[in-house]
Parts: sequence; C-alpha cells; structure tokens
Amino acid sequence: MSTDLREELDALARTQTFSPDPSAWDRGRRARRRARAGRVAAAVAVVALVVGVGAVAFAPDRDAPQPAETPRGALPSRVDLREADFGAEFETDYAIGRASVALANGLLLVDAEDGTYHRFGVVADIVALSPDGYRVAWWSRGSIDPDRISLADLRTGEVTEWAFNQGAGGKVTALSWWPDSAHLLWQGRSDDGAPRAALIDVPGSSEEYDFHGRYGARGIPSPSRDIVALPSDGEVAAAPFEQVPERGSGRMTGIPVDRALPADLHPDGAVVTPIGWADEDHVVAIIDPPPSDVVERPRLAVFTSPDQPESAWTYREFLPRLPPEATSFAVDLIPDLTGDPDQELTHDFSADAPADERDISWLIGLGVAAAIAVLMALRWLWRRMLG
Repeated sequence: MSTDLREELDALARTQTFSPDPSAWDRGRRARRRARAGRVAAAVAVVALVVGVGAVAFAPDRDAPQPAETPRGALPSRVDLREADFGAEFETDYAIGRASVALANGLLLVDAEDGTYHRFGVVADIVALSPDGYRVAWWSRGSIDPDRISLADLRTGEVTEWAFNQGAGGKVTALSWWPDSAHLLWQGRSDDGAPRAALIDVPGSSEEYDFHGRYGARGIPSPSRDIVALPSDGEVAAAPFEQVPERGSGRMTGIPVDRALPADLHPDGAVVTPIGWADEDHVVAIIDPPPSDVVERPRLAVFTSPDQPESAWTYREFLPRLPPEATSFAVDLIPDLTGDPDQELTHDFSADAPADERDISWLIGLGVAAAIAVLMALRWLWRRMLG
C-alpha cells in the first residue's frame, strides 16, 4: 500500500532542518539581469537593423552611370505628340534658345537642350526650322494676314514678317532653308496661279529676287550649292537631285540625277522629302514608304548624294514613327558622321529625367525577416542562460 506523497513531505518538513545556500539568491538576481539585458540587446539589434536597411535603401547610388551630355543640343530619339501638354496655355515668348524639331500642328517646337515641347498659339500650315535650330518660319492661308511669312528668332524672341511675292499675294506651298541658316526659300503661286519662287535674305531683312524656273528654284542645295536635293512627286525608287549646269552652257535649269533607294528596304519605293544636309556629301530626308503592317513610317534617313562614287554610297534610317506633323529638323544637330552604323545620331532625353523613387519594399521585408531571426536567436540564448 503506497504512502501518500503529501503526507510524507509534511512529515519530512517537521523532522528535518533546511539551510538554503546563501549564494542562491545572488545567482537568481544575476540570471534576471541577464534576461533583461538580452531583451534590451534584442531591441537594440532590431532598431540597428531597421536603420541599416533604411540607410541602404536611401543612400545615393554614386556608381550609377550618368546620361551623355548634349552641350549643343541634339535631335530627340523619338517625336511623340503625346508628350506635349495640350491642356497648358500657349507660350508667348519665342526666346527658347534652340529647337531640334518643328511640327506644323499650330506651331510646336521641341527644345534641343532638354527635349521639352513648346506650343505656340499661331496658325501654321507650313513650318521650316533652320538647320542650326535658331530660327523658325511659318505660313498659313488661315492666318490673319495670309500674304505674309512669319519668322521668329529663337535666341531673341523677335518675330519678323515678310510680304512675299513682292506684294502680289498668292499661296506658299513650301518653305526651305539653305544650309547657311540665313536664306529662306519660299515656293508657291501668285493669285493668278503663276508659279513663284523667291529667296529671302534673313539677316539682310530683304527679299533678293524671284528666280522661278532657275536652277535651285526648289529643293535644298548642298553647302557648296553644286547639287540640289529635290522632293519626289509621290513614291519613287530613287531620290531625285539636280546638278549645277556647266558654266557657259546657257542652261538655266539643273541636270536631273537620281540616287536609288535600297531595294531591300523599299521594294515598292517611298516618298522622299529632303529636309537638309548633314554635310557636303550626305542629305537628310523624310522617307515615307507605302502603308505596311511591318514597316514603321515615316522616318528620317541620311544617305550619300549621287555626285559621289556609287561605291561610297551609304544609307541609314533613324528616328522612326514620325508623326505627320513633324516636318522640319535642325540637321546641324546630327553629329559628324563616322561611317559607324552603330553611331548614335539622336539622344534619348527620357533618360535624362530624374529616376523614379526606388522600390524598397523588398528591403523592408528582408529587414523584418532578419529582425525575427535575431529575436528567435536571443530567445534561445535566454532560455539556455536560465536553464
């Protein structure tokens, strides 16, 4: 028969003496202090970890590559009307410095220095931006005074107007700048339907002469004026040019020459609209092939003029998906051609914008996980010290 444990312990307490170890109380107090210290250390570890994670998340990235500088401006790598703020008020100050692209949508200029869009409240059916990007000319039949061509100096903001066709009125069909950015050629018809073409000396603020029918009366001459790039009449397999007539020949018109487009790129031809010269031997033009599901149109192209040996001809397309309103470009901003097919001819201004705030949610999650791991480790250590 078993003895009740409670009774045995009671009897033992009455018959035996108990002397506790004097150091037991000190050991208990030390253990309690260690436990408190462990909890404080855990809290400090969590705070330090969170602060460290924050420092990593928000520290500046000193090794991030910086975008290439464009000290004199550049053509943008894309022209997209969706980037223009059509809800904003029209700008009134033309002193924007330098433009890279002009669009005949009202009047819209793309800044050559930062790629921003400047929208002005004028009517402009035909727009021409000078090769150096510092002057822009426009005309519209629907303007208040349709007998005048307007021109703005983008450095000073001054706007000048010329009465074209010697005051006889009429219609402007094209505006184009010579490579010196000082002479503006207008083409059109007088009120009686007669074709007209005249050259405006912009710095001299005077119209030089009417030279319809002469060599260079349409198109854009090369810097030496030895050859003129012409617009095509519809889709063509070869870009049209005119060469200067020989002296003493008595010929007033240029000698037609062609420069074949690459048949593999344009088997059905393309509409060719010259917009300027990159240098003496290379013309820049808008190339617009027929509508296609696989071809982006229109786009810019730079190619060798036909007065050069055919063995030296090159052809390169760039800046695709142009909106139809993009009609004029500051071709002086095209860098000196090196012949490298990978040479960058435009600049991505979107890469210059401040980077969006970095997503640090993954860093915060990592910090929380690390804090939990530290607490679990300290809890295990605490139990070892107490056990």
